[in-house]
Amino acid sequence: MRFKKQALAWAMTSVFAFSMVLTGCGSNNNKTSATETKETASQPASTTAAATETATEPEPAKLAPVELNWYLPAAPQKDTKLVEKALNDYLKDKINATVHLNFVDWGSWKDKFPVLLASGSNVDIMFTAGWSQFPQSVAKGYFADITDMLPKYAPKTVENLPKVLFEGARVAGKIYAIPTSKEIAHTNGFGYSTELAKKYGLEEQLKAFQTKIPTLEDLEPILAAVKAQDPNVSPLGGVYNMNFAMTFLDFDPVGDQNIPGMLYKNKDTIVVDEYETPEYKAIFNTMHKYYKAGYIRKDATIVKDATADRKGKKVFLIGGTTKPLANEEIGASYGYELEQFSITTPFITSNDTQGSMNAVVASSKNPERALMFLELVNMDPIVNNILNYGVEGTHFVKTDVDNVIDFAPGLTGQNSGYFPNAFWEFGNQFLNHFLVGQNTKKWDLFKEYNDSGVPSKILGFNFDAEPVKTEIAAVANVRDELLPSIATGTVDPEIFLPKFITRMKQAGLDKIIAEKQKQIDAWLATK
Repeated sequence: MRFKKQALAWAMTSVFAFSMVLTGCGSNNNKTSATETKETASQPASTTAAATETATEPEPAKLAPVELNWYLPAAPQKDTKLVEKALNDYLKDKINATVHLNFVDWGSWKDKFPVLLASGSNVDIMFTAGWSQFPQSVAKGYFADITDMLPKYAPKTVENLPKVLFEGARVAGKIYAIPTSKEIAHTNGFGYSTELAKKYGLEEQLKAFQTKIPTLEDLEPILAAVKAQDPNVSPLGGVYNMNFAMTFLDFDPVGDQNIPGMLYKNKDTIVVDEYETPEYKAIFNTMHKYYKAGYIRKDATIVKDATADRKGKKVFLIGGTTKPLANEEIGASYGYELEQFSITTPFITSNDTQGSMNAVVASSKNPERALMFLELVNMDPIVNNILNYGVEGTHFVKTDVDNVIDFAPGLTGQNSGYFPNAFWEFGNQFLNHFLVGQNTKKWDLFKEYNDSGVPSKILGFNFDAEPVKTEIAAVANVRDELLPSIATGTVDPEIFLPKFITRMKQAGLDKIIAEKQKQIDAWLATK
């Protein structure tokens, strides 16, 4: 899974988030039930057949022209209008709709999308996710219930998207968004520079972690070797929101992973305060040991963005998610070859199935046409690839290899007028062209990965935070104030962890956990 040098031309920054923290062809039967979706977690085998077809729709001549506004988080693109024209020229004979792409930069997204929804502005389709207030937006009535409309206006999407994805889009049994067909499971792990690994003589030790999942303690010889050989490279780096207890233990979040109260991974359905578990305490103790040894930056609690250090090879082990070929994608962005290994096994939670979705806004004047458009986004490769790569001949060119493209002459992912690099936002990823240098076995690997994922015991459950929103806000303030110094190893957890837990309880943690347990028990009673 090594990153090919020719792939350095393209940048895939968003997919492998090393700073933290997913179809086939059948008949167009309008009687298809929204619940009659594929049972497997992976992409159905008949993807290629589906990619050659488009959505079923009434004859365009009978459809009045409409305009649709779609809002997504991504870097604004210089050639958006040019791409809109190519897209809309194609859509005219399909669904007679003019689509406007509204990219909101990531720095503004969190604040802007709730305002747009609350104001009833001219929005028809909104990107959403579990981490982007999807359940809260449903609770406030911002998104349309599309359960009954899906079989009529997006039948192929219903038929071909894995059932597990639609389960994540349900709230109280109703569907409020169309999920992206991509990786469904998640694993956590690390990426590292192959050049540095060779320089330090660590290639064989690191390679062993690809077949044997390491613990945090297993990493110590690696970290010590880096520290001893190169004072200019931090073995683990450091950033204010790093939390190796969360990534190594991979507890099952009940709703937003930043709200305390989780389940042990596939053990039972009892909500626990993760910070009071012996497992969390043990990792915090190890992190303090590593901090004192110099494996973590001394200023980790005040570092807000470690991207520059990672791109500059100033950090050796780069933590993040390790889906198939993630190392190639982030390596392309950073400009050097990366290898990766996982520290957890594939797991599917409601947060994973809600990782990327598009909802029809309840105030839309044209919800049916919005769904018809999303059907094309998910089933029509021409629409899908215009959205991802722009205009053929202007932004990309085809190669002699089927389904493999390259940037137009003189262009790269960095200087193209259109390369939003948000593949996971634009519907069915299994329709994406490959860029020169990408591994064309990618979707086969994704299928294997998804099939290997073990589903959460509460998959499909959505936590309603409204009853404890005051406590959640208070707990968040305490967490933001005290957790970074504990999780980065800066302070001794034997002293500060009990103080942190006491403050969290004073802020209402126990009430939050009780509410989560109450809702889970009620949900389980309906199963």
